[in-house]
Amino acid sequence: MAFGPARNGYGLFLPNIREEFGLSTVMLGFIASGLYAGYLAALLAVGLLAARAGPRLPVLIGLVSAGVGMGLVVLSPNIPSLAAGVILAGTSAGWSWAPYSDAVAQAVPQSSRDRVLSVVSTGTTFGIMAAGLIALATEAWGLPWRAAWLAFSLASFTVAAYNTWALTGGPLSSGRRGGEARWLGWSWFLRYGSAPLFIVALSFGVVNAVYWSFAVDLLSRSGGSFLTSGPMLYAVLGVAGFVGLFTGDAVARFGLRRVLVAIQAFLGVSVGLLGLAPASLPATGVSAVLFGIGVMTMSALLSVWSSTVFLEQPSTGFSAALFLFAIGNIAGSAALGAFANSFGLEAAFLLTGALALLTALVKPTGGSRPATAGSSPEDPSKPIP
Repeated sequence: MAFGPARNGYGLFLPNIREEFGLSTVMLGFIASGLYAGYLAALLAVGLLAARAGPRLPVLIGLVSAGVGMGLVVLSPNIPSLAAGVILAGTSAGWSWAPYSDAVAQAVPQSSRDRVLSVVSTGTTFGIMAAGLIALATEAWGLPWRAAWLAFSLASFTVAAYNTWALTGGPLSSGRRGGEARWLGWSWFLRYGSAPLFIVALSFGVVNAVYWSFAVDLLSRSGGSFLTSGPMLYAVLGVAGFVGLFTGDAVARFGLRRVLVAIQAFLGVSVGLLGLAPASLPATGVSAVLFGIGVMTMSALLSVWSSTVFLEQPSTGFSAALFLFAIGNIAGSAALGAFANSFGLEAAFLLTGALALLTALVKPTGGSRPATAGSSPEDPSKPIP
């Protein structure tokens, strides 16, 4: 719900929103940036809240925000109320994702955590696929686009009720939280293995924001067929994203570096293809499949990767990676929206695809820090000398 309809429903219905409210590409980009800014604001709070209250409370705040925000979109009579609803719903992703790192640490044996984190992150693909299918159903039945948002809103409150039962309410044990207060300084985050993780997260934020915010609008304006429409793109993308379930296993077999290069290649080619031929069915289909694989595996990879870099407090460490991801979201939506307004969405997608390919040059390092005088590789909480 958080990363499906609440966060990406705006991009899916962008043509409808543009038409009803008469918005330019620049304004649409600024609203998208506001959505990601709301996501960032939630990230700034969730690390501390999850550390003290456990995973349940921030997840519930996120799901209620999604339900209320999407309800505001349903009722919005003007642009300010629309933007407020979109932004509030977008905070759901910031509240909800990182706490699951602690939930997994609480409930899952160490040997299975990478696989379970991959499954949790790939839950996004269910939301993306469902959002696309619901959008197709509203079109087929002649319903207004707001009907889909009403369904999304009601589903968020249902999922909130389920998570109240499913998640635990307490923080990690004191043995894993020892010395927690001193970890909150900048030096705690600047450790062996964190810089490549943060660079990749920042780049992924830009690529992710551009595709989700403008892909459907690009397809709509290209005059393609029903098969190259936005809802079909989301449905295909969601199905392809199930590959993300195997991210943890892929990292264990092929290594972090190889998996990262493959993901960046998928992202770069998928975004570039949409920029080259948005009206082409083969190009759109390949783009949807590659982006679905790339975005879901990268989402899972960031979770798995950050859990090896920040072993002793995975939720807070993952929040740091997601913070850089959110900065990329905000910058990508605003900058590429303005760029597209001058040079066209096709050019913006080609530029974004090039960025994804260049990011494949980043060499990841894990969380096992080499021993140095006065420190131990088993104590990654200490900063690099």
